[in-house]
Amino acid sequence: MRAGMPWTHATKQSRPERMRCAILRFDRNLPRLAAPHRAPQPRPPVPTIAPYHSYRIDFRPALLLLALLALSPLARAQGPDFTLPGVDGQPVRLADFRGRWVIVNFWATWCTPCLLEMPELQAFHKQHHERATVVGINFEDIAPSEIRAFVERLAITFPVALSGSEPLPGFELKGLPTTFLISPTGELVDTHLGTVNAAMLAERLAELESTGGSSR
Repeated sequence: MRAGMPWTHATKQSRPERMRCAILRFDRNLPRLAAPHRAPQPRPPVPTIAPYHSYRIDFRPALLLLALLALSPLARAQGPDFTLPGVDGQPVRLADFRGRWVIVNFWATWCTPCLLEMPELQAFHKQHHERATVVGINFEDIAPSEIRAFVERLAITFPVALSGSEPLPGFELKGLPTTFLISPTGELVDTHLGTVNAAMLAERLAELESTGGSSR
């Protein structure tokens, strides 16, 4: 080393530089590793989309058939119907009274207005038995023997059926008593919520007969 030169400019390599050079020479002598071979992955199949087709369904024949069925005499003749056990043990069928006017009266022993109209229903049934029949339907779940004793005590002679407090199809109940008028063809033509009397029923029956028995 010359005199007067700083020691940091000496040509002799320092220890850190000698180590770095050795590491570089070591890296150059290492064999290069080949990249791992990867087999080509198959591409997922592209889902095929079916071509769009517009289908038009013609409902007109079906609608025409429904309209014809609704206008047919059989469809018009169909009305409410029931078959219930009677208070006397015999079944009561509404269809058995076809050809006569039927006064279907829903009542219960706990219903005070029902009890008040029972003598009126009995009077109407007795006066117009040639062309009309009263059918009482008890609408409560009690023993038939209790209802039978009640009917005998009131001296009711028209048929009394037991519904067990179950609603009947075709007879919409909103309260008791409710009276339904069924025409001789079996069609429901009138409904009355509340009490009725013999004169009211006779007048309404005359009105219906004058109009052909088809007005509500």
